[in-house]
Amino acid sequence: MKKTMKSHMIVATLIATVTLIATVTFTAGITLPGGYVQSGSNNQGRAVLWMLPKNGTGDDAGRANFESFVIADSIAMLLSMSAIVIYFIASFPIKDMKTVGTYLLLGNLLTLFAMLAMVFAFLDGLLAVLSPSSFLSWITMFTLLASFLIFLTLTPVSMRILSPKDMPCPLI
Repeated sequence: MKKTMKSHMIVATLIATVTLIATVTFTAGITLPGGYVQSGSNNQGRAVLWMLPKNGTGDDAGRANFESFVIADSIAMLLSMSAIVIYFIASFPIKDMKTVGTYLLLGNLLTLFAMLAMVFAFLDGLLAVLSPSSFLSWITMFTLLASFLIFLTLTPVSMRILSPKDMPCPLI
């Protein structure tokens, strides 16, 4: 019974975490980088960066990065919503701890990939609005990717240290 309570507490924490990821990706998708066209033209309400010309000369890097942002943000949203469903299923009273561990592993993988997609969406959003400043773009890209790689490296180590000994941890 004690293991079941611990697994439900873990699932509740994971649901809160992945719901925050879904909220952030939803907000980023609604408040697009670059904003919206505000003039009274036929394009009013459309994304500014989507309206950039596609001429294939390299000057349209902002639009290409904007398209990548929309794709990465959509993937992050889909993965985080899938993880919410998996964690919700794992919160049901399941007596087999191996099944709960499998659900937690799947949910953790979906959450990890959602976080990765969210980082790429953030990078693409920044690159879309910073495309004229290549130095600032490169510094931003390097810093964010390096910090995310450090995070990926330290996550399994911290899971081994922090996981209770009587609870099967799906990431170990």
